[in-house]
Amino acid sequence: MGARQFSGTPTISPVSGMAHNSETQEWPLGTKVRDRLGNSYRYVKANEAVALGELVTAVALAAWDSTTVVDGAITANTTNVLHVDTNTSAWTKNQYAGYFVCQALAAGKGKQFAIKTHDAVGASGEVDVILEETMDEAFGDGAVLSIFNPFLVELVDGGTDHVLGVGIGTITSGYYGFIQVGGFCQAVLCDGSNGDAVVANEPIVPYATDPGQGQGMVGSAEGDIMEAAASPLIALRASSTDAAFVPAYIKER
Repeated sequence: MGARQFSGTPTISPVSGMAHNSETQEWPLGTKVRDRLGNSYRYVKANEAVALGELVTAVALAAWDSTTVVDGAITANTTNVLHVDTNTSAWTKNQYAGYFVCQALAAGKGKQFAIKTHDAVGASGEVDVILEETMDEAFGDGAVLSIFNPFLVELVDGGTDHVLGVGIGTITSGYYGFIQVGGFCQAVLCDGSNGDAVVANEPIVPYATDPGQGQGMVGSAEGDIMEAAASPLIALRASSTDAAFVPAYIKER
């Protein structure tokens, strides 16, 4: 059975009903739900273990299955089918459905195209990848492909990482669950002791030394301003404690 579909944005109550940790994908990645207070959550896959309060970011765009390439040149605006080969490992049916694929940057090239469906294929096999839309750029024979999913997540581990959301419970590495992306967040894990102290009504930004944890933002240098703009989190309580849970407001994007 494929992933279930919601009609519209459903409401699930209480918040604990969204603390989900499943080995099997139950909804399309990125599915959005709300709790009875209007707080927002997205369905994601964890590329590494996520715990309550930890900050997560999207896994960076990377080469698709090491050496997956286009088999046969494609003229722009003619098809939504990518025929690919030389994958290094077997794929299950729709393993990459919902991901985005692109070719290397070049003049007029590099757009992300959403994958709708594909069949199962063995290692070193060939398969048609059906996209959601007709490709409006040309692909050369042998074009190397990269892949990205904004809802495949890992812990923030750099001071300027984009914060996608906050863990609301345990999601095992390789498993599926919900993260919070908007509204009142009860618990954001912060190191206001070793990192910068968290200040009420000011941004929380990633603390690179402790992956997944946040810290306060201090000073008024341009770099701090840019970090504030990149962070959707506003602390609702001060903290100078290591590994403490700080309530925060998440500005939904």
